[in-house]
Amino acid sequence: MPKSNSKNEIYMGMVLMGATGLAMGFVVHSPLLMTIAGILGLVVGGFVGWIGGRRYMFIICLGILIGTFFGYRTGDQDILIIAAGSGGAIAGFIGAQIEQFFTTGRGGSEQ
Repeated sequence: MPKSNSKNEIYMGMVLMGATGLAMGFVVHSPLLMTIAGILGLVVGGFVGWIGGRRYMFIICLGILIGTFFGYRTGDQDILIIAAGSGGAIAGFIGAQIEQFFTTGRGGSEQ
């Protein structure tokens, strides 16, 4: 069972992931997708915040923003979506390594 985290972390996760879902729907100009992705983002973000992954989510959001910046520079909407997803995926791999470094750096035991 994960350690009990403050509600602030849970709300922060919900805001980050919910806003990401809303932004995805906005980019493809679909109110239905905006609603569905926003709700799914709230659920997933609440779960990730509950298990304490705030630093991990910030790293992924930073990767998404960097990927979106480079995708926007191309001027093509399809490349923007692919670049944002790729940036988030690459940042997720890097974030997992960073989280592992921080959790195993304290005496070799995970918390």
